[in-house]
Amino acid sequence: MQKLVSTILLIVLFISCGETKEKKTNQNTSQDKTEESTEDLSSADYNSLLINYECDMTVTEVAGVLNLSETAVVLADYQSPGKCSFAIEGFGKNPLGDDTVVIWFLEELGKAQVSKEIKSYLDEQANNEEVLSMDIELSETGDSYIVKRPANGQVVIMNGNYDHWLVLSYSPKHSYKSRTTEQHAELGAKMVDLANYLLKKHKK
Repeated sequence: MQKLVSTILLIVLFISCGETKEKKTNQNTSQDKTEESTEDLSSADYNSLLINYECDMTVTEVAGVLNLSETAVVLADYQSPGKCSFAIEGFGKNPLGDDTVVIWFLEELGKAQVSKEIKSYLDEQANNEEVLSMDIELSETGDSYIVKRPANGQVVIMNGNYDHWLVLSYSPKHSYKSRTTEQHAELGAKMVDLANYLLKKHKK
């Protein structure tokens, strides 16, 4: 009888260990899939946007993307290679009385740092840690991330497969003192639209 009880206990212990091992394996697999889906996205070719970008936008095109009249958009006075600069009406003026300037350009960080930044934003979002209202979302192309930094007046395109990210700057609210909170939020949303447009335009 004692031998039978010992045998049954061994069988139960063996089954229990097997279930625990399988559960851990499933949890690890699920975690790996989550990390892969959020950090190691397979990406289209964005070389023309995230490696050697040259401004390829016209006033008409920018006005269309931002849903503004063409008369509200002009080329900014200062232009430089690799950057797009446009002045737009209706979102405040700086102390000199100039209209808001939106500008987008590349910054080089290295793939490892870009991936690290993406992971940091995703972790903060998952933990509901809101820092200066910053947020991250998957791009409409499904292979890049768009980070919103309203306090800095920036929207950033991030893709862990590239050494650069693309900064779209519309300046902090205090730089254009006549800009209302509502105008600042609206302009930030328009920059997200522009970021998605640029990704779709350059996707190969």
